[in-house]
Amino acid sequence: MRTYKNMRSFFFSGWFFAVSLLTVVAGCRTSNMPTPSDVLPEGSLAVDRIRISAITEFVPDPTAADRVNIKTLVELLNASGSATQAPCVLRFEFYEFHPRASDPRGRRLLIWPNQNLSDPDTNKEHWKEFLRGYEFFLPLEFRLERGRKYVLEATCLINQRRYSDFFNIQYQP
Repeated sequence: MRTYKNMRSFFFSGWFFAVSLLTVVAGCRTSNMPTPSDVLPEGSLAVDRIRISAITEFVPDPTAADRVNIKTLVELLNASGSATQAPCVLRFEFYEFHPRASDPRGRRLLIWPNQNLSDPDTNKEHWKEFLRGYEFFLPLEFRLERGRKYVLEATCLINQRRYSDFFNIQYQP
């Protein structure tokens, strides 16, 4: 009788241990189903990186004679290197150029408000089909020094990912 009780308690404690171990190992996991914000619209390819185009330049501000804007074109590139149009948020920052460092960004001079291109009308407003990129005129609120180099940084937030690019630009009025 005593052996039977020891076997029964051994069996139940072993069963309890196995179920507990299985619960700990399996844990509580959520499914990997993508949310609507993770999925690009149909017909567009996933963005792999961004690039500030070489046609970025300083241009005079048409509203004020002594002011300058930065005219920039940002390209969203897929894995094959083709420019694509996609809803995203772009942030632009302007820095002093720091020549003797691995990171060329010196002191930040200006950060513009985020450009939300998730709205189809705003997206179409900035999209330039013949250039295959988004064009922006970024106003500068201070005077630039002639012959001095600066760094423009563009950051793209899309599908819960962040892509950045730098562009060195020299002011020559």
